[in-house]
Amino acid sequence: MPQLVLPAPAKLNLHLEVLGRRADGFHDLEMVFQTLALADEVVVGWEPSAPALTTCVCDDPGIPGGPGNLAHRAAEAYRAAVGLPGTIDVLVRKRVPHGAGLGGGSSDAASVLLALDALHGRVLGPAGLAPLALALGSDVPFFLLGGTAHALGRGEVLTPLPAFAPRPITILMPPVVLPTPTVFKAMTEAERGPRPARGAAWAAAAVAATDPQPLLTNRLTDPAVRCCPAVGEVLAHLAGQGVPHLMSGSGAACFALGRIPVPSGWRGWHTAPGPGAGVALPG
Repeated sequence: MPQLVLPAPAKLNLHLEVLGRRADGFHDLEMVFQTLALADEVVVGWEPSAPALTTCVCDDPGIPGGPGNLAHRAAEAYRAAVGLPGTIDVLVRKRVPHGAGLGGGSSDAASVLLALDALHGRVLGPAGLAPLALALGSDVPFFLLGGTAHALGRGEVLTPLPAFAPRPITILMPPVVLPTPTVFKAMTEAERGPRPARGAAWAAAAVAATDPQPLLTNRLTDPAVRCCPAVGEVLAHLAGQGVPHLMSGSGAACFALGRIPVPSGWRGWHTAPGPGAGVALPG
């Protein structure tokens, strides 16, 4: 069975602002995304002459395989979009923590879309994959691009930015899973906005600045801490280290721009900015 092995990188939200609630129930957001060297590995095989079947297995027993996994749903979405025949096999080797705000599941899904399109002769390309990605989740379109990007809308209106400067990054995560809907539900009306976007030109200048601290704001931090005081404890620890820091996405993972020790008994990772899944495709 022909197959591709792709990284599915984690991401950080270097900036996350809520611009207001939309009529469809979602929120308009302004974000600055950055992919990381920390990544899952996604193995995608396709046998066109075999029966029409999709399998998805994850090596983390705490994460479901099959239709309960977003990577499985990505494979089925691609099959439906192009009428793909045959058997699709997906294996996800997890390295990115679940429920962390690091986009692991979304990245897995994007890597499945990229791999299947490559195996199938790139019949859709990035433009054709984008609507499939958005239907799977708000973060998925970014992972088709990777690197550093400014995002508007639900995260699908993307502008590539100059690369964020290479630097060590430390991620710390409390022993909790913090679902995104829970955090959004906990927002006050004042936290929801409305407020204007700063724009891609501001984001490009902020990413390039020597001092990244003005970039590092996340409107979801306060509701996340109200839902999960352990996030506040991690942020307080990072503040005490004297390094630029922020919660990523809707939490629960937080990060520091710098290499700092991981306290005994805490979950932590040392990583760095990375290019993203799209760059890794062969050919």
